[in-house]
Amino acid sequence: MDLQQFTLFGMIKDQMDWSSKRQQVLSRNIANSDTPGYLPSDIKPLDFKKTIAEVTSPQLAVTDGNHLMGSPSKTSSLRVEKERHPEEIKPDGNGVTLEDQIMKVGDTKGKYDMAASLYQKQIMLLKMSVGSGR
Repeated sequence: MDLQQFTLFGMIKDQMDWSSKRQQVLSRNIANSDTPGYLPSDIKPLDFKKTIAEVTSPQLAVTDGNHLMGSPSKTSSLRVEKERHPEEIKPDGNGVTLEDQIMKVGDTKGKYDMAASLYQKQIMLLKMSVGSGR
């Protein structure tokens, strides 16, 4: 059984993927906090409205047996972008502020933990619905 078929599980997976990718980017920023000329990067946050619109958009109808069903291509919104105007730039051109990066790491961990908790609760609900929840 592929849990990705359920909309909520797909959204949870997207959130966990985003959190994982962001942690990698933030770790790279922290590792380069002393590299001259390095500008920090970040990932654009997930757009909840766009995700809902993708999920609720109508599917193409297959009106003939020769039509290919296909699947809509899901463009990856996990694009790493350099911060163009960091709040603070050191004299050597480095724009990484450790305090800012640590706050982002904590925020991302919280979002990952929330998604993981929601995933566990959904699994429990599925188990309860088939009668093996305890």
